[in-house]
Formats: sequence, C-alpha cells, structure tokens
Amino acid sequence: MDQPIAQKKWRWRPIAGWAGGGIGVLTLIYLVVFQASASSFKVARERLTINKVISGEFQDVIPITGTVKPIHSFYLDAETGGRVERILAEDGAFIKAGQALLQLSNTALTLDFMNRETQIVEQINNLRNTRINLEQTQRDINEQVLDIAFELRTMERQFSRDTVLYEQSVIARSEFEDSHARYRYLKQKYRLLVSGNQKDSIYRLQQLARIDTSLELMERNLAAIHKNLESLIVKAPVAGQLTGFNHQVGESKNKGEHLGRIDVLDGFKVSSKVDEHYLSRVEVGQVGDFLLSNRRLRLEVSKVLPEVINGEFEIELAFLDSIPSAVRRGQSLQIRLALSASSLALMVPRGGFYNTTGGNWVFVVTPKGEALKRKVRLGRQNTEFIEVLDGLEVGEEIVTSSYSNYGDAERLVIKI
Repeated sequence: MDQPIAQKKWRWRPIAGWAGGGIGVLTLIYLVVFQASASSFKVARERLTINKVISGEFQDVIPITGTVKPIHSFYLDAETGGRVERILAEDGAFIKAGQALLQLSNTALTLDFMNRETQIVEQINNLRNTRINLEQTQRDINEQVLDIAFELRTMERQFSRDTVLYEQSVIARSEFEDSHARYRYLKQKYRLLVSGNQKDSIYRLQQLARIDTSLELMERNLAAIHKNLESLIVKAPVAGQLTGFNHQVGESKNKGEHLGRIDVLDGFKVSSKVDEHYLSRVEVGQVGDFLLSNRRLRLEVSKVLPEVINGEFEIELAFLDSIPSAVRRGQSLQIRLALSASSLALMVPRGGFYNTTGGNWVFVVTPKGEALKRKVRLGRQNTEFIEVLDGLEVGEEIVTSSYSNYGDAERLVIKI
C-alpha cells in the first residue's frame, strides 16, 4: 500500500539569519572602507613642506619695525598769535640757535604794548623822581647838621672865652649871659636835628627800598612786554634741522599753535610700534638687533610707553653699538627683539600649519609614506622656530605647510 510522502516545509528562519549576517558584514565593510577613505586625503609630495623636530638653543624673538628718530627734538609753538608777515627759513633747512624763522604781525598787541610801555615808563620816572627828592632831602638835612655842628663848635669856643673874660670882669654880665644862652640854644638845636635826622633816615631808607623794589618790578614788567613783542619773531631755541615748518604769508596763527619741530642731530634713537599682545612681556633693557649693510647691530629697549592705541603700544630703543653713517632719520629698520634669554628646547620650523591648528595638533610623517594627525603642545615662537612642549620627539618629521585644504582628514596619503 502506497504511503503518502509528506512534503518538507521551507525553513525561513536560518535563511533570514544568514541574510542578516551578510548585510551586517557588508555594512561593516562599507563603514571601514568608506569611512577610512573619508578621513584620508591624498596629496603630492612636492606640495608639502616637511621638517624635522630638532633640539637646540631657542630664544623668544618677535619681529618689529622701527623708525630712526633724533634723540632730542624741540617743538616750536606760537607764544603770541598773529598774522604771518615773513617766512625766514625753509622746511628741512639746517638752522643755528637764535636764528629767526618766522615773523608775525599783531596790531592789537603792538598798540597795547605802546600804551602799557608809556604807563610803566611814566610810573618809573615818577618813582625815580621821588627817590631823587628823598636823596636830596637827606643831603639837605646832612648839610644842616654840618652847619649847626660848625656853629656849635664856634659858639662853644666863644662861650669859653667869654667865661674867662667875665670872670676877669672884662665883659659885662649881660654879654656873658647872651653868650651862654646862644651856646645852649645851638646845643639843643643840634641834638634835636641829629635825633630827628636819625629817625627820618630810617624811614627814608625803607621808602627807598620800597621804591627800588617797585622799580625792579616795573622793569621786569617792561621787559615782559618787550618779550611779548619780540615773540612775534619766532627764533630757533637750538641748532638742528627744521621739520614740519610749512606756512604761508598771510596765515593767521593762534597763541600756542604748533609751528614746527627742530631735530637735534647729535644722535639717534629708534621708535617702534608693538602689538598689545606683548605689552606684559616687553621690558626696559631687552635687546634687539637688525641687519644693515651686512652688519648686525644691537639695540636696547630704553622706554616702554604703555598706552595702547589701535591695538599697539610704543617703545623706544637706544643704539648699543656705534651708529653707522648709513643710518638716516626716518629710516625703517627690521628688528628682532628678544623677549627672553636663550635656552635648550625642542623646536620645529615655523610654517602655515600653525594658522590652522593653533599649535594643538600636527601631521606626523611615518615611514609608510603617510602623515598621521597627532595632538601636540607648542609654546613660544620666534621668527624661525616654534617651541615644542609635548607630543613630539627629536628626529620626527612633521608637515609644516598649510593644512587649510585638508578639511577633517586624519591621515595624509603622500604620493611620490
């Protein structure tokens, strides 16, 4: 008897498991391949700059641009306002001390000077006349004292003779008494005149001293008025080179207005603007250098002006070496300013990579012809090198050219 054969049922569960596993493997392969590809960037070797990490003497140096200026400059300002009458010197000319540079005219000042001068001169004359009168009075009194003293001595001799003659009964008593009275009168008059003259002399001396003080004060006032009038002619206080002296005949100048500058050419200094980032690190005494005619010259920071204007502050530097004749006022110098002493350090050459990474990571070249991204810590910089603080070893090579085209790549594939 035939037996029915039972048909086998298809087992979907194992197939579904195999399909799921295959999809997982494919997904893993996709992620590995494509993700690796996405984090890599192919670049030609000739487009890269590769440098080694080295060990050597590192010095924190910043580049600054300095301008040569005279050590001393005198600014010319108008002591008195007025109209430009004559220009007696040209801008850029070498002038002598006391040389007339500019003549101004001021009608109101001239009239005021004349009026005040007349008043002061009149007062001076009055005081001098008073002094003359006092001195004349003193002379008159002195003459009176001399006259009375002479009469007293004469009368004293006469009284002495009359006394002898009266005792000898040669003259009458009335004549003797007249002689005695005259003698006493002259004696009292002499005492009063001398006493009064002593008191008056003290008063006259005080008065003369006050007159002399007043005369001296008026003479100074008169000299000040003359000086104001003379200030209409602007003169050079020192010898040097005249700069910024640009004026036109007929221009009006106000009192205190800046007229120009005189540069004293007995030496030079260098002035430079420095980024405010270095304000706390630049100090007096730091040394810089620059190259001129194949000769490296040294400068020293002599003054730091801490006021920040437009993100910069100003410093002044003095020459430590003899100033070459090639140095000229207004010349620009490219200076390397050392902010620290030399010290042994790991370092890498400066490059465009720093602008992208900020010194937080670099591409390190491996023997396999690729460059891998690595976290590092970089420190100080100078014009040539950047200090390595952590993450790199001596002899390792890194890409120092710009990373701006590599996006988020973790690996550079270097094509030869």
